[in-house]
Amino acid sequence: MSEGVLYSTVKFKKNLSPGPGSTQGEDVTYAEVKTTESSHCGPPGKNEKSSYAYRLAAVCLGLLCALLLTAIITLCICYISLSQKYSAMERNLKEMEKLSASYCTMTELNKLRQNCSFISQKRVCRPCLQGWEHFNPKYYYFSTEEKNWKDSRIECLQRGADLVIIESEEEQNFITNSTKKGEYWIGLNRQKTAKPWLWVDRTQLQTTFWRRGEPDGNYTDGKGEQHQNATCAVIVGGDNAWVDKVCNLKGKYVCETDALLT
Repeated sequence: MSEGVLYSTVKFKKNLSPGPGSTQGEDVTYAEVKTTESSHCGPPGKNEKSSYAYRLAAVCLGLLCALLLTAIITLCICYISLSQKYSAMERNLKEMEKLSASYCTMTELNKLRQNCSFISQKRVCRPCLQGWEHFNPKYYYFSTEEKNWKDSRIECLQRGADLVIIESEEEQNFITNSTKKGEYWIGLNRQKTAKPWLWVDRTQLQTTFWRRGEPDGNYTDGKGEQHQNATCAVIVGGDNAWVDKVCNLKGKYVCETDALLT
């Protein structure tokens, strides 16, 4: 550390009349001497540079903190979004597992119904009937003898069944494939040619498989003879279609009964 030195004016006076015993010399007068310490601790400008560096470091640290906070917020948002997606996927997976289990249960139940091997709700499977064919929840009997429509129905009733009621295309195809050739009475008739067609359970006809031009109230037999007032229906195996036939004529028949007993 440097110091400043201040000097006053110094004057030397010569003694012109020295007294006895005095020594020749000179008188020196000194003024007050003062020293001052410098008010600066270092080179000029050093403190300003240090202050600037501190401010710059503070700004950089603030920016880093802001970036870190932004990154943390972004990660939190991503985590929440992924958590929600994961929860949704987990719920969907559980629903799919339930649906899969339900599907497997329904599949097994359908197999049991088709095979007639279950007991449920006090419904007992009918023992397999000899000479009958099984299709879905029904048994079918295809006769070899020929009778008129009324006697054919009586024969079915005596067997614990009735003339067949065809309710779907699948059932129609099954009966056609089983009969192949010939005409078989089915459980469909009407009282007069002007009356509506009804099944033997008195329900109205919904699904039909009439041959084109049928029913027309007339029937031509194998000999080419014409018959009027055809009010009963037969299924023609080779054509996969129905025609109306005179009820008193003879023909084979198809009986139907439930495979399940109440």
